[in-house]
Amino acid sequence: MRKQNSDFEARFISEEGSRLKNRDYFGYVELDEFACYVIADGITEITDIESARLAIETVILSFQEKPSMSKWSVKSLLKRANRAMLGKESARRLKASITVVVTDYQKLRYGYVGNTRLRMYRGGAVYRQTRDMSLAQEMVEQEKIAKDELMKHEERNNLYAYLGQKNFKPVVSKKIKLAETDMI
Repeated sequence: MRKQNSDFEARFISEEGSRLKNRDYFGYVELDEFACYVIADGITEITDIESARLAIETVILSFQEKPSMSKWSVKSLLKRANRAMLGKESARRLKASITVVVTDYQKLRYGYVGNTRLRMYRGGAVYRQTRDMSLAQEMVEQEKIAKDELMKHEERNNLYAYLGQKNFKPVVSKKIKLAETDMI
C-alpha cells in the first residue's frame, strides 16, 4: 500500500477573477495504490449549470472505476469529461478548462486542456508548468505582450482547446518521478 508510505497533503486555492461567481472546482480521490486530483474552471456563462463540477465528477468517478496512470488512461479520463460536456442538454454549449493529476505516490502524470494551470515546484523553484491553450499565451510566445500580462489579458479566455468541443485534443505528460517536498 503506497499511500500508507507517503505523505500527501491536498489543498485548493482559487481566486474569483473578473466574474461575479467563481466557477472553479477541485476534487480528488486517494486510493491505496493511486490518487487523482482534478481542477476545472467553467468557462460558460450559464449560471444554473456548473460545467467544472460536471467535468470533475466525471473524471473522479471514471478514475475510481479503473485507477491507472498510463498515458492512455489519463487521456481517456479527459475524453470522458469532454463527452459528458457534449452530452449534457443545455440551451448553450457547456465549456470548461481542466487539469488532471494522477499519481502512484512515487511518480505522477498530468493531462490538461484549456487555461487551468499546473505548476510543479521543486526546491522552491518552478520545476514544470503547463501553458495556456489561449490566444493570450500565443501573444506571450510571440512577444506581443509581457508574460506577467497573461493572467489578466482580455484574450486569456479565447481558447483554442477546452472541454466541450468536438475536435478535442488534450495534452498528457510523461511520468515524472516525485521528490521529497515537491509541491503542485
